[in-house]
Amino acid sequence: MKLSTKSRYALEALLYMALHAYDHPVSTGEISKETGISEGYLDQIFFRLRKAGLLTAVRGKAGGFLLASSPEETSAGSVVRALEGTLVPVACAEDLSACKSLVRDQCVTRALWVRLSREIGNILDGMTLASLAEAFREKEGAL
Repeated sequence: MKLSTKSRYALEALLYMALHAYDHPVSTGEISKETGISEGYLDQIFFRLRKAGLLTAVRGKAGGFLLASSPEETSAGSVVRALEGTLVPVACAEDLSACKSLVRDQCVTRALWVRLSREIGNILDGMTLASLAEAFREKEGAL
């Protein structure tokens, strides 16, 4: 399973917000300047994150975006799902009817894909923006 750059960049941008701008709106321009992610690409990503309820838009001169929930309540899984739609590596793991194999009734690998999907979800859902921010601070302090 390969995640798109949207998921990676979204987590990087939201981590920036959790570290530097949790209590005030931040623009995609500021995040772009600090992370090197294209502002246009961030605009696309933030549109989807706002639509998924992970961000709130604030209009006006001092506007920008706010996290809709605290960093402790925002999981990496919710961010990735907002951009990727699903965390399953193969369609049959989510819906057996998606399998077009002639031997699907005897398929022994589906259990592997279901388990892998569950583990991916558990790992991503177990990581929050707060835990990522804490890991960043610890790593930064080690330099």
